[in-house]
This record gives sequence, structure tokens and C-alpha cells, in this order.
Amino acid sequence: MRQVIVIDGTFLKNKYKGVLLVATALDGNSNLYPIAFGVVDSENDRSWEWFLTQLKLVIDDDRHLAFISDRHGSIVKGLEKVYPEARHGICIHHLLNNVVTYYHGKGLVGLVSKASKTYRVADFDKTFANVCNISPAIGKYLRDADVQKWARCQFPGYRYDLRTTNPAESINSALRSPREFPLIPLLDSIREMLTRWFYKRKKLIAKHNHPLTKKVELKIARRTRKGVTFEVYPVSEGRLLVRGDMFDCLVDLDRRTCSCGKFDLLKIPCRHAIKAGFHVGRQPHTLTDLMYTTGAWREAYQESINPIGVPEDAWSIPEDVKKVNVLPPETRKAAGRNRKRRYETVEDKIRSSQSSQTKQPRKCSRCGISGHNRATCKIPIG
Repeated sequence: MRQVIVIDGTFLKNKYKGVLLVATALDGNSNLYPIAFGVVDSENDRSWEWFLTQLKLVIDDDRHLAFISDRHGSIVKGLEKVYPEARHGICIHHLLNNVVTYYHGKGLVGLVSKASKTYRVADFDKTFANVCNISPAIGKYLRDADVQKWARCQFPGYRYDLRTTNPAESINSALRSPREFPLIPLLDSIREMLTRWFYKRKKLIAKHNHPLTKKVELKIARRTRKGVTFEVYPVSEGRLLVRGDMFDCLVDLDRRTCSCGKFDLLKIPCRHAIKAGFHVGRQPHTLTDLMYTTGAWREAYQESINPIGVPEDAWSIPEDVKKVNVLPPETRKAAGRNRKRRYETVEDKIRSSQSSQTKQPRKCSRCGISGHNRATCKIPIG
């Protein structure tokens, strides 16, 4: 399991509103691996501090741990207080949205995105310099946002290929309907979803007999094909020069690094490292981090997500809990009319156009004549 946790919040749409806070990671096969859920009244300092404090009961603060989130001020404060040792990265998608909204310049969004994805500091410096030359204002904004938090090669820890909060938002999307449920059915829907996921993945892993996870095996196969024409020149024990790509790359198999930067940051051998490994008789799976092995993948799903196996009247509830009188939260009506997300289908558009073509003119409900309504009717009723 990558030591990167994505955290985010999403609005609930039931009677009492509120916010569902989510913490999730990705397993070695890049599947969503939810860690924690919490329901709070709103995203504020106290809510995020409480949620992160509960999370810390199972995941300790560590300098090798990283969090990815949007730039919500309460998240920043909560992480600084509860997880001071952990690294904090921000979602590049939210940053790019701000660039599009508040700044203008041809090709700027593409350049900022390219800078955030680079694996080498030299490539980042070159791309970011182009951004600053085109728009000094955007350059200042991105520096103020802290380059180390959004640029992959500048990040002080390891965020691997996690550049956005998409994992948490994907869970929010999977819970689109349950978010309309009352609290208990909502939580039970989450449990049911996780039970299904864990069981399905456990069955998949049982059939997988390769040393690395399914998606990593496919990734290595693609990289192997791309590097088939490369030439390898040994430099010293474990260090080899690989030629044939856009630029020459120096690979250190023992330290698991490559001058292209990809091997260092993703912990999966790049095409240069794979070719160098084959040259000295080392298979790609021996150069890949343990988190991507089938063994680690299997261990992540060793336990099942179990339902409550007894009816409510048979629950064993401590006396002090029985005495607690839990009051419902205050209801809050959101501003504006109720809305539900629904995409207009092709059939909807056809139906709409047909109805507009055959639309009958409205008539006044007072006199029955078209051209006006009851409020503006001036015809006397005899």
C-alpha cells in the first residue's frame, strides 16, 4: 500500500445535510482502498481536526506519510496540528481550475500541468520558467501556492502517481445515491459497498499467479516493449548507461534510481531500468517496490468487511452508552431550489425539440383568450 492518503469532503443531501469526510488510499493494483469515513456538520477547523485525530488512532504520524487534498484552510490547519511530520500535497486539478478562472494566457494551463508532472528538476525549471515568462502573475500565484506541494519532482516525500483528489472524489461519486439517505442507512450502504469490493478483489487475487499486481505487470510489459532497441553499457557494479531514448540515462540498480527520474519517484522500474536489469540478469519484479507485489496486495484484503450478524434487539450495548440521549442534528435548508444532478440524454433533447415545435400558446385562465395571463387581463367579465 502506498503511504499516500487522499482526503476530501462531500455534501450530504438528506434532511439534516452535513458533510461526509473521506480518507482513502490506493492498493498495489491502483484500486480504491477506503480507510475512514466521518459525518460532520460542515467542513470547519473542529470537524477536520476531529476526523484526523480519529484517523491517527490507526495510522501514526510519520515523515514518510503523505496527504493529498484540496486547499481548504481547515485541512491545512488540521494536518499541521495532528500530523506535523507527514507531508502535504495539494490537488493539481483544483490548482488548474483556479488558473483557468482567474488568469488568461495561451497554452498556460497545459504548461502548468506539464510542470506538475515532470520527473526531473531540470525539466520542471525549464517549463516553469516558460510559465513565468508568459504570465508573471501566474508564476507568483503558483509560488505562493508552494511549488513543493503541487510539483511532483519538488515534493519532499513520495506521492507516486497521485496528483489529484480523484480517488476520494471517485468514492463520493460511488455514494451519490446513498448520500441522500438518513445517517444509519448511509453508513450501512458504505459497509455494503466495501464488503462487495473486498470480496470481489479477494477472488481476483486468488486467481492471480504473477509476482506483481495485475496493473503493474501490464505497465512493465509496455515499458519492456518500448525499451527493446535500447543499448546498455556497464559503468560499474550495478550502474549502467542506457542509450537509445531521447537522452542517455544512468541507471543504478542497487539504489533503484534512473536519471530520467521515473524509477526514483514511482518505485516501479522505468524502461531504462528494465533494459539494464535484463542486461545483468535481473528480472523487473526484483527491482519493484514490495508494495506492488502480489503478496502485499493479497495481505491488504486478508480480512473481510463483515456485516452486523445479529438483529438489533440482540445487540450487546454497554450501560453507559444506553444512558446517552442522542438528539438529531438541526435541520438546515439550503439556499435556492432543490437540485439533482441529471444529464440530458439524446432522447431528452429530441423530446424537448418536438414539444417546442408543437407547443400550444397559453391562454388566460380568466377570459380564455391567448396573448396575456390572468394578472394582466383587462377584459371585463360579463
